[in-house]
Amino acid sequence: MNRKPWPILVGIVLVLALAAAVLWWRARPAAPTATLAPALTPSPTPSPVYRLPSREDSRPVYPDLPTVTPPAPGEPTVPPEALAMRAAPTATPGDPPPPPPTPTPTSYPTPKPTPTPVIPTSYDDVPMIEIPAGEFIMGSTFDDVERRGMIYANEKRSWIALSTRFNDEIPQMTVYLDNFEIDQVEVTNARYRHCVEAGICQPASDRWIDLPDGYITDPRYNNYPAIGVSWFDAYSYCQWIGKRLPTEAEWEKAARGTDGRRYSWGDEWKPTYGAFNGKLYPTGSFPRDTSPYGVLDMAGNASEWVLNWYQGYPGTQYQALTYGQRHRTVRGQALDDLVQITSRSIGSPNHAAHGFRCVRGKAPLELEQAVVAPIGVIEHLSTTTPWDLSDMVYVPAGEFIMGTDEVYELEYAKDHLNERPAHVVYLDAFYIDRYPVTHAQYVAFLNALGEHRWSCEGHTCAGIYIEEDRYNTGHYRILREGREYVVREGYEDFPATGISWYGAQAYCQWLGRRLPTEAEWEKAARGTDGRRYPWGNEWDEGSQADTRPHEYPVGGEAINRSPYNVMDVLGKHKGEWTGDWYSTNYYAYSPIRNPTGPQSGEFRVVRSGSGLPAIWGLTSRRFGTPEQPFFSFRCAYSYGADPMP
Repeated sequence: MNRKPWPILVGIVLVLALAAAVLWWRARPAAPTATLAPALTPSPTPSPVYRLPSREDSRPVYPDLPTVTPPAPGEPTVPPEALAMRAAPTATPGDPPPPPPTPTPTSYPTPKPTPTPVIPTSYDDVPMIEIPAGEFIMGSTFDDVERRGMIYANEKRSWIALSTRFNDEIPQMTVYLDNFEIDQVEVTNARYRHCVEAGICQPASDRWIDLPDGYITDPRYNNYPAIGVSWFDAYSYCQWIGKRLPTEAEWEKAARGTDGRRYSWGDEWKPTYGAFNGKLYPTGSFPRDTSPYGVLDMAGNASEWVLNWYQGYPGTQYQALTYGQRHRTVRGQALDDLVQITSRSIGSPNHAAHGFRCVRGKAPLELEQAVVAPIGVIEHLSTTTPWDLSDMVYVPAGEFIMGTDEVYELEYAKDHLNERPAHVVYLDAFYIDRYPVTHAQYVAFLNALGEHRWSCEGHTCAGIYIEEDRYNTGHYRILREGREYVVREGYEDFPATGISWYGAQAYCQWLGRRLPTEAEWEKAARGTDGRRYPWGNEWDEGSQADTRPHEYPVGGEAINRSPYNVMDVLGKHKGEWTGDWYSTNYYAYSPIRNPTGPQSGEFRVVRSGSGLPAIWGLTSRRFGTPEQPFFSFRCAYSYGADPMP
């Protein structure tokens, strides 16, 4: 029997490979021995694990707790728990986290600082309409802006849209203007082309807008409005023919007359009266889009540059991020009934995106000089002197335990990481309201202020119930009857809800007070011993602050009382605003003495609340958009300290 040689050869190869591997391993240098850090000593007792309480294992435990007697004013305290924590690693804050990388700013064309003067060397023969000297109504009322804002917000399904879309039209003003003349129609392609041929103006452009093919150069479009023109070229054209751009006030008076109408023809929307479909037409094609003076195409057709920078009207408290000397104001070109003759838009002066018309008259005044009387402007309320502190509770200087290291056995336990670590905080003495501010108290503030819309640092102070918009406003407890604010019957002594952060701050400043810091709120609610609830560390089913949101009058529940006798610190409402900006990991680097939160942010800290936030306890941290009218609040005060800016 002949044997095949290949198995023997395979065996020899394997033996040689194994021998080579052994020799290579022996030739390797010895690796240095790693020094191991000593093992951490395990904690003798793990952190307690909490679960949601049930009805079966509930029992009132607060009678067994020792009574906490607040020290007298001026007597600082150091609780034993705080002394024990002083050496704990979690008690020493670290450095703030590095700031996020600065995003690359959006590139904007740099506007020319001042337009180049142009010597008048030409003229045009367009008909001009004389606008007589006198007063007229400029801008929109609060009610009209809010009405359109609600419609717009419902269409866009965005609450932010309600607070930003039309409020640059307020306040309404009585304005006096000298007489002037204005072009009856917009500057046309043919007229503008002469300026280009003379070397004064740059050619119109379709870079920023969608125009029909040949719109700028085709003679078929000669009588259409010149569009795709920058503000600087519109300015140069008007100077070249011995005129100037109209001011915003001149444009609006020529468009609406003196009676404050919404549209150039009246107060009722007429969709067939003008070019409101986004298309362009020859100038003067819609004779019913005519102002009381006979000026055409002010509501529809092309949007039009005016002379002014885009700024807030005199007396307004609304502050848009786009105000300033970066954008010029654009008027006209309505597309629906919400865009009235008062509507304003903006454009970078370098962007060739709009049309224009010219005026002839005296050098214009600044709008502030032309205003005869503002209508509905809210004056700043004078601050009262808070010598009567009988409705407030004194919280002495000293240390307390803030935050928690407890682990919650909840599906969303990660949401509680912002409560860690537990750490010692020292606070100077302060006063805090015994109860949350009530609806009745806040209504008194609104009636003194006179207006809730855009009247608290340019933001809406509070949400108001509106019968016509019950779907969106039915949860608000404050309503308006004529010019007076009232509370819906039966809710006078309930915590005021539906208040924006700006509305809460304005109320406290009105009383010469301020919003409490987050640390002040927690110390006033929790005391110095690190308890989880106002009454102790175990949930009490007798509390009305249970897993279902409820509303109750303030002070109606004896158990909901902090060691300092501050009431209603758990449940009762949707939560309370504090003065601090919110940061998830702020506790990791907050100062030990008198922390006041991050320097800036997007949200403000909200503490307490009904429903699950009540179960979670007094350390629960949430946040809210400061412009949104949603939460409740209470005020704080410190001698020698100004109200929080």
